[in-house]
Amino acid sequence: MTIPIYSLEEAKKSILIRKSIVSTPVSPQINNQIVKIFGKSLTPQEVVKRIINDVIKKGDLALIEWTKKLDKTDISNSIEIKIDQMETALESIDAKIKEVLIKTIDRILAFHRKQPISSWTTNDLGGSLGQIITPIQRVGFYVPGGSAPLPSTIIHSVCPAIVAGVEEIVIVSPPPISPIILATCNLMRDFNVKLKVFRIGGVQAIAALAFGTDSVPKVNKIVGPGNIFVTLAKREVYGIVGIDGIAGPTEAVILADGSADPDLLASDLLAQAEHDYLSIPILLTTSPDLADKVKNSIEKQILKLSRVEIAQYAIENNGGIILVTTIKEAISVINDFAPEHLSIITKNTQEILPQIKNAGGIFLGESSCEVMGDYVAGPSHVMPTGGAAKFSSPLSILDFLKITSLIALDTKTVKSIAPLAELLASKEKLTAHSEAARRRI
Repeated sequence: MTIPIYSLEEAKKSILIRKSIVSTPVSPQINNQIVKIFGKSLTPQEVVKRIINDVIKKGDLALIEWTKKLDKTDISNSIEIKIDQMETALESIDAKIKEVLIKTIDRILAFHRKQPISSWTTNDLGGSLGQIITPIQRVGFYVPGGSAPLPSTIIHSVCPAIVAGVEEIVIVSPPPISPIILATCNLMRDFNVKLKVFRIGGVQAIAALAFGTDSVPKVNKIVGPGNIFVTLAKREVYGIVGIDGIAGPTEAVILADGSADPDLLASDLLAQAEHDYLSIPILLTTSPDLADKVKNSIEKQILKLSRVEIAQYAIENNGGIILVTTIKEAISVINDFAPEHLSIITKNTQEILPQIKNAGGIFLGESSCEVMGDYVAGPSHVMPTGGAAKFSSPLSILDFLKITSLIALDTKTVKSIAPLAELLASKEKLTAHSEAARRRI
């Protein structure tokens, strides 16, 4: 395989160029499937709109039809997973795996319980002013299917919602749903939440969550990653419901100097690369010698991977090693790129940390590898991608809370500030506003 080593200028023309997930062209294989189903070639956006409109019109029947077409599964006997099916799944998994799931859940819950958020009021401005914090009532969670079931996605998405106080949790996942996914869902039922699971995926699942059907309750917000069709569907229904964001390919940037262990760096880059063909694994270093050693280590380690083809494609086409002149130059690149995951493995990590302004999650030192964050460290592994770390944050309890402003002014205060409102309203030529304020003076 060829592991690219770029100069900074070369990297800026290739792997550091952002590609929008919503404009990513579909593969010829997927396009052929679209033609087979619809009778002609359609853009992903057109496919999404057609399926959403079908679900709006036909409800459960559309869910059954599209699941049969796309997932080759007949769900007409039951769209919803029954509680006893989840309980059976939990009983069927290995005891050691169950213990790992429980300990992971405990750590993720413990971290998010530390996040400070509460309602407050003040009398300093006259009367009572403040903010009332309330949880979103019902949230939908999309859990991707595919070759690698991801119970960690459920844990890292649902645990912050539980801590926030969300009362109803609706999980959707394409069939067949792995027993470990159902087992994890069952564990979540232990935290005083109403939890339902439906065996639907893709655009039809997002539409069902957004608009509701006879079987699937309409939610207030949708959270969770998915392919381009799921992502476009979430964008399409935004405004009808809230969404957590537009997720792009997962990405990791490692900043390392000559003191770093090349074998550990190689393993961390490969861990990122094996996620998906579109994964972005990047090493930034000031050391040409380290770059060569990491390159050689990757070539040896990759042969042992179960997903070698995926990892090789990702690292050759979307990632690589970037040589920079100074750490300061690397920091500038990082802040501009705003990676989802940033690992800093240098002698002076604490000096670099305050200079990082844009990153979803920061992992300090060789021990704190990204894999720990993916599973058991504590923070949610759902983090902003595609440069969104410049303006958004990792999933937290804040994503499941609403702030309501409280205004209860006393008469004295109103009389003193109503003239201000009256004048501002008159300048805006809103005479009814002005009159309503004048009547309070």
